[in-house]
Amino acid sequence: MINPRLQAISAELPRPHFTTDELLAAADGHLTDQLTDMFGKLGVEKRHSVLANYPQVLFDGADPVLDAPSTQMAVTAARRVIASIDPDEIGLVLGVTSSPGRLLPSLVCDVFAMMPELPRDAANLSISYMGCSALAKVVETARWYLNANPGKRVLACFMEAITPLSPVLPGRYGHFTEESDRQRTVDAMHGFLFGDASVAMLLGADGDGPEFGEVENLTNALPSDAELGTVPDGGSDIPVVHGRRLYTLGPDVTARGTYYASTTVKSLIASGRTGLSSPGEASMLLLHTGSTRILDGLCAEFGVPNNGEQVASSYRVLRDYGNTIGCSVPLMLAEPVHRSAGEALLVAFGLSFSCGAFTLRVPAGGWDPS
Repeated sequence: MINPRLQAISAELPRPHFTTDELLAAADGHLTDQLTDMFGKLGVEKRHSVLANYPQVLFDGADPVLDAPSTQMAVTAARRVIASIDPDEIGLVLGVTSSPGRLLPSLVCDVFAMMPELPRDAANLSISYMGCSALAKVVETARWYLNANPGKRVLACFMEAITPLSPVLPGRYGHFTEESDRQRTVDAMHGFLFGDASVAMLLGADGDGPEFGEVENLTNALPSDAELGTVPDGGSDIPVVHGRRLYTLGPDVTARGTYYASTTVKSLIASGRTGLSSPGEASMLLLHTGSTRILDGLCAEFGVPNNGEQVASSYRVLRDYGNTIGCSVPLMLAEPVHRSAGEALLVAFGLSFSCGAFTLRVPAGGWDPS
């Protein structure tokens, strides 16, 4: 069986960025002390936004000023990763997002429209609304395609622009323990936790880059897990949206997220499809950056220190970019740091609810993202 190899990777971020301190200053009078303290402990120090005036949109209700179209991020990153190849070698293009610039056409079709260099007869697929587990779906799809077409390459374009979807916060908001309606706290948290980003990957059947192993999947172990977090309006059941779309988040997300990540990793190791006997043996643990609380819980579950090099990328990406949904684990892979040879564990999990755990085998001599 052919496993996808990562041949090239590049990240592109919006130019505007805002620190948590800057947002808290802009929120003067809108947040209680307890909620302010909570936001300071999310583990996010900075996030990028496609909006030039993000703080003013959040707290003053200003009209959004788009610094650049979100799809342009994906196109810029994609052009970097295919710069050294013949574009005709690309047989499949994947557009991966839960926050497209527009609902139709899809991200992947807009990428084609903006990149005339892509072969018009290449297959394309939209991997949409898979949330934070998107990378696992990309790895599986690329494996299926490359086993059927080993001479071709797969271009995966990840893009998330979540900040424009953050609810406007005109009132005063408190911690979960201070609000009778927890949705008010969720609305406020949305503006501080998430950030925008894009990552492009070039995958192939050969090369000197790291190799993705098979994915262990778990989706909606309990039917009720589908309701842990939702965006219920804007679909055909609720087609009329008054104001910004609603984003809900249940109180059990942290516990269930830890369960999904732990269960898939244990199942993957037990399957014998890795060379690992425990998560602690992995050269790296790249864990979706939901929040510091979730990362700390997973480190405890896997028996690794939360300040160690194994998980450093997970905490750095959360700190510097926030939760970028499907782009979070790809951003870890795109970090400009040397990766030593070994077998890493990657865990992509999130709302819907779905999780994928898989390995990344870095070859002898190590690997530097390019």
